[in-house]
Amino acid sequence: MNGFIISLDFELFWGVRDSRGEEYFTVLKNVHQVVPKLLQLFNKYNVACTWAGVGALCANDYDSFVNNTPKLLPSYKDTKYSPFHDLDYLSSLDPKLLFAPDLVTAITNTPNQEFASHTYSHFYCLEQGQIITEFTADLKACTDIVAAKQISLRSLVFPRNQFNSDYLTVCKQQGLIAYRGNPEHWAYKAESRNERSAIKRLFRLIDTYIPLSGSLRQQVKLDKASGMVDVPASLFFRPYSSKLRFLDGIKLRRLKWSMTRTAKKGGVFHLWWHPHNFGQYTEQNLQQLELLLQHYQMLNKRYGFKSVTMQQAATQFLAGKACGT
Repeated sequence: MNGFIISLDFELFWGVRDSRGEEYFTVLKNVHQVVPKLLQLFNKYNVACTWAGVGALCANDYDSFVNNTPKLLPSYKDTKYSPFHDLDYLSSLDPKLLFAPDLVTAITNTPNQEFASHTYSHFYCLEQGQIITEFTADLKACTDIVAAKQISLRSLVFPRNQFNSDYLTVCKQQGLIAYRGNPEHWAYKAESRNERSAIKRLFRLIDTYIPLSGSLRQQVKLDKASGMVDVPASLFFRPYSSKLRFLDGIKLRRLKWSMTRTAKKGGVFHLWWHPHNFGQYTEQNLQQLELLLQHYQMLNKRYGFKSVTMQQAATQFLAGKACGT
């Protein structure tokens, strides 16, 4: 298939709880203004987006979050990765850092937007200690809380891109059909926090501006063991930085080149980031995104390059397989 895909890891504090502190709270609170602006932009340019949300975001308050606690909790060797070991602290925080049920409703009420699973508690599938039954329980808790909003989950983004192929069968059993895999390039292979490589991080930073990895044009494919469809990522949309702003033109040219190459040759270009990445320098980030969406619109008219959600990409792929194409 041929398409342009955007997926957002929608997390608030759940996604940075083990790496950020109070210095980041203002950025996270700003997400409540960022999401409506993103939805307006996507609607303006008729662009689809998959919002992979942490299930806990759907809770109305702290009590609602606790009442939906998974039946089995993650048993990470390093307990800092589990929010369930830090409940007293979480209960003391501003709810806007943790919950966003109104934003979830706004997303589902906007055309061409998919709300997808990012697990319930931002579950790490490659960290030591956790096991598949705990992942299953966490995924089920996510499914249950969004069901109250009449949302049926069909796609999954693994938190921190910690893709674990052993867990795909469970995803399929819970009704999911698609997941965001990692690019098949050594610098983008899934890894735990302890395995993080400085060399890989440096490569990915440079790759933001200079296409060391090529266009990262991807192909949607089937994981035969599970029946799940891999809708692999291409590039992270690195947010505006005052220190690196002189490179912004190069960054945008790199992204536009990759999009154009995909539109011409086929496959998918899958861009991703977090809404909280736009919580600082919001207007600069939105301006850069709009330039990319304008480029997409040109590619759509010239080459028939289509904007689709992860679910749509998977559904189209499976339909093609069924027809023998």
